Amino acid sequence: MTAQESFRAMLRDSIGPVLRDAGFTGTAPTWCLRSGRGDFAVVNLARSRWNTADEVRFDVNLALVPQPWWQFSTRFLLDKAPKTPRFHDGLFDKQSHPERRYAGWQHPVLGREGWVVRDAASADVCVEVLREELTTVVIPELVALQHRGTLIATLRAEAQDWGVAFWHGLPRKVAITLVMLDEGPGPELAEAINIVRSLPADRIKARDALLDLLIRTQTQTSTNTP
Repeated sequence: MTAQESFRAMLRDSIGPVLRDAGFTGTAPTWCLRSGRGDFAVVNLARSRWNTADEVRFDVNLALVPQPWWQFSTRFLLDKAPKTPRFHDGLFDKQSHPERRYAGWQHPVLGREGWVVRDAASADVCVEVLREELTTVVIPELVALQHRGTLIATLRAEAQDWGVAFWHGLPRKVAITLVMLDEGPGPELAEAINIVRSLPADRIKARDALLDLLIRTQTQTSTNTP
């Protein structure tokens, strides 16, 4: 069995079932978990573009797609929106590196080499480590972040590793405000409006539509507040 075949078998027979048992939907290489409020958490296993038949290196990518951002994206950013988001649709993202949980970044199995499949045996090693990583770290964190209050607190915290997805070009304060659009008025929304107003039109895709959304949210919310 080639490295490519071993990688595909790993996703189909081992990783997919773990995620589906936790409530995720989708097929390899991307699975989504949707909350009652419409927020998505995404797990994506992305192969390197430099792979060969003898070696598959891959990353475990995680993304958060809050419902207000997904609604905005499907209307203004995506020409043909899929039914569920892909990793690149995430507003916040990070990669899962289990070696970071070990002193000196030295995982006892993976080491600094990261996720690599060369044959069935190395695929079994990745499955063993990744299954543990998913069940003990990744899935519990993503499930916790399905609660909007936990999500907002995590994104506001200084010591955390969820970053704003760079391809959207959004300043962090604006991105966090987008998560909070249905949380009521406040100084953060006004600050986000001023930030977006100050940015060049080519800095953010659909900047004017985003600015209009923020202003309408502020006005409507303020009007409805006793």
